[in-house]
This record gives sequence, C-alpha cells and structure tokens, in this order.
Amino acid sequence: MKRILVITAAALLLVLGMRSAAAQESNTHTSVTAYLQTLLAEPVDSINLHVDRLIDSVGRQQPELQSKVAGIAFDYFSTSPVMGHEAVAVHIADEWFLNNRLKLENESLYPILYTFAEFNRSSLVGKDAPALQMQGIDSIPVQIRDITTPLKVLFFYDTECSTCRKETPLLADLARSYHGAPLTLIAIYTQSDRAAWEAYVREWFGDIDNPDVQVIHLWDPEAETGFHQKYAVLSTPMMFLLDEQNVIIGRGLDSEALAQMLGLQNAQVLQYKNLFDNIFGVFNPLTLDNVEGIADALAARAGDNRKLYVEVMLNLFNYLRNSDSFVQQQGALYVAEKYIAAEPDYWSPEFLERTVYALAKARLNPAGQKATQLYLQKKCGKTVPMYNNKHWYTLVFFHLIDCQQCQKELAEIKRLNPQLYDLDIQVVLVYVGKDQENWKKFVRRQQPIRWTFLNDFKDQSNMRMLYDLDYVPHLYLLDQNGIVVAKDIRTNELEALLQLL
Repeated sequence: MKRILVITAAALLLVLGMRSAAAQESNTHTSVTAYLQTLLAEPVDSINLHVDRLIDSVGRQQPELQSKVAGIAFDYFSTSPVMGHEAVAVHIADEWFLNNRLKLENESLYPILYTFAEFNRSSLVGKDAPALQMQGIDSIPVQIRDITTPLKVLFFYDTECSTCRKETPLLADLARSYHGAPLTLIAIYTQSDRAAWEAYVREWFGDIDNPDVQVIHLWDPEAETGFHQKYAVLSTPMMFLLDEQNVIIGRGLDSEALAQMLGLQNAQVLQYKNLFDNIFGVFNPLTLDNVEGIADALAARAGDNRKLYVEVMLNLFNYLRNSDSFVQQQGALYVAEKYIAAEPDYWSPEFLERTVYALAKARLNPAGQKATQLYLQKKCGKTVPMYNNKHWYTLVFFHLIDCQQCQKELAEIKRLNPQLYDLDIQVVLVYVGKDQENWKKFVRRQQPIRWTFLNDFKDQSNMRMLYDLDYVPHLYLLDQNGIVVAKDIRTNELEALLQLL
C-alpha cells in the first residue's frame, strides 16, 4: 500500500495545515464550526447552499477572512464522521478553490486539495457507482455493475491491514446471519500477493453458506482499473453499499453501520410489500385491469418527484415480478414496459437492459398462440417433439432438480396427478440443466408416474432462446393443437384452471 499511504499522509498535512492557520483566529474557527454543527441534520444539497451563502456573506463583509472560512468549512466536512459529508468538502473545493475563485492561504496545498476532490467525487453517496471490472479469484472477469442482486456490498481490504483483520470476521459473521433481499458481498483485495489473498479468503470467507448471500472475490494486482481513485481507496478497509440501480447508498461503512443500513433497506421493502398486499387484497378476483390501474395511480401520485417515482415503481415491479399470481406477473410486464422501458433516463443502463431483455423473453409463446415446438431427448437418447396431438392437453414443466421452488411445484403436480390423468393431460418435465447422472437418478425416482421426461444435453433445441428460461420453474398448459392456454403459472392457479376444462 505504499503508493496509497503517501496520499493519505498528504491529506493529513492539508487538514493539519488548515487547522494550524485557523488556530490563529480561534474566534473565527469557533464561530464557524458552531454554525456548521447546526447544519448536520440537513441534506447535502441544503448544506452546500448554506455553506456557499456563509462564504459569500463573509466575502462581502470581511474579504480577508473569506478564504479562511472556506478552509475551515472544507476541513470540517472533509473530516466529518457523518456519511455523505465528503460531498460537501468536494463541493467547497470545486466551487471556491479549484476554480481560482479563492486562494488557499498555503498555496502549496493545492495539489492535496485537488487530490482529495478527485479521489472522492466519483464515489459519493447518491452517485452512480463507477464501473469496475476486475479478475475473480477463479480468474474470470467480473463487472460489478452487472451483478443483479438488489443489494451489493463492496469491501476493499488488505491482508496486512490490522483494521481489516478486525473488520473482516465481523463482516463474514454478518454474511452468515443475514436474511433479507438477495445480497452480493464483493470482497476486493487491494494488493498483489495471491498466496496471501487465497489464504485470507479461506480463513475468513470459506464457510459462508447463506442462500440470501453470494460472495465474490476480486483483485487487480497491477492497479490497472483505477479503483483507488474511483472508490476513494486511500486506505483500507473501505466499504460501500449499492442498491439495485447501482447507486451508492452507503460509504465508509463498518460492519455495524452496514447491518443497520441493510436493516433499513429490508424494512423499506417489507413496508412496500405490506402496502401492496393491502392494495391488491381489496380486489377479489384481481384482474389485470386492476393491476394496471393501481400502477397508473401510483405513478401519477409520485408526479415529478424522480426519487419517489423510481423508488415506488422499482418496489412495485419487484413485488409483481416475484408474485405467484399470473395476473400480477403480467402486471409486472406492464410496469416494465410503461414505467421503466419508456423512461430510460430514470434507470441505470444495466437495470434497463435487463428489463428490456426480460420483456422480450416474456413476449415469447404468448397465451392464445401456438407454442414453439422443441425437439428434445428422452432418457434412452431418442429425440421426440415436446408436445403432440395425442392428448387433450399437455402440461410442460421446465425445471431444475436442485431448485427448491421446482421441488415444491413438482410435489403439487404429483398431488394433482389424478385430476390431470382424468382430463387426459400429458405431463412433460423438461430438465434445463446439464447434470446427466443426477437427472437419470431423478427420472428413476419418479416411476411409475406416466409422465414424459426430456432433456437437451445435446444442445440441439435452442430452447433458452425460444422460451423464457432465465429462471425456473415455468409451467405451460397447451391444448391439443399446441395453443398456449396459460403460461408461467403456479400450481395453485393450475388447480383453479382445471375446474374450467
């Protein structure tokens, strides 16, 4: 970390230099600091406005003190323990010093002031997280902005850093015990000793097994990505929290502060879930018109408040998308098309790209049209069509063997099997994975159920392009002619549908 420590020491010299100069005018320092303390509860934009007014007012009344007051304010906010105040210090540097509007009393400190601003401006709270592609511990490159979990933690550390060695086990414990919205912990090693890195990973992260958390280990041994400047890694540890939009919502965190922020984020998701449960629960039955009307009303209520609009529409989209109700899943497509894809400036490029892609996938094989025929393989290796006209209906179940939701749905299909048989509904289970031995064992366990078990181990069907299989399970009900009666439904909806056949 030698090149980093030089910058850190220089930053300390800037702070000490300003304080020394300020001590010559203790009354000024005391009064300015007392005023700045009254601003701590204000949002950053408001603090910036108040500080600008203060500096401007001093300049009109006591020009000789203007630079001193600006320096005191910069010193105060650049060393503030309150998250987000770095943005105020950067604002003061840009607005009053780096544009030559004022001159530092010690002009030799300009390079340090510039360095502080440049090393902080791109990773401030509320900013889009800078793109960063680094090598994984398995040598596979990872772009952090492409990770799709609703929450992401960036943890920059050094194996020789004593504070890191205190913080890492606390963070690992948090990762083990965390429960909430899916979270990715991105642990980034800042040095170049691979052996030390691998040993550290085994020591502290090796036993993390939490379905709500995935852990990714990255490094950049040659410092080619510029991560030091992009993420203000002047020293370690340095921790950030990003939301689903890749916006920085936490910076300079420790594990305790991170746990509090994660609790607040999950509490907000739960509040929105309860709100939507109550709204949609009023309608029985719930129709797609109801869902679309509610979405329109919520968007109108948010009005021109961009932050509120994004917050409400994102939570609504996720709520509908993750619902077991086919109607609500269709509502998610409506929200995606009208309030996300149609408003590209409101959303991060990665989120927008994923949403547009999901829309295109969801439009495949719509209800009322003939399903795309797939030619797949049976256990014996014979290639057969996925559906035919030998039965009144075909129930196609795309699945993975180790998928918990697939297992739950499969158990329900087995429960409904007598009804399916009476209605001449052929059940076709299409395995979308690649574990041949595990699949063969799975098929043997299902006998003597008169179902058809198919796979695509030969990669001949192109089914992932022809069907929406980015996640499973997926259930399709087809009539005798292959027309889609219903798609992407759950077994509780299938059971209700069986009563109508």
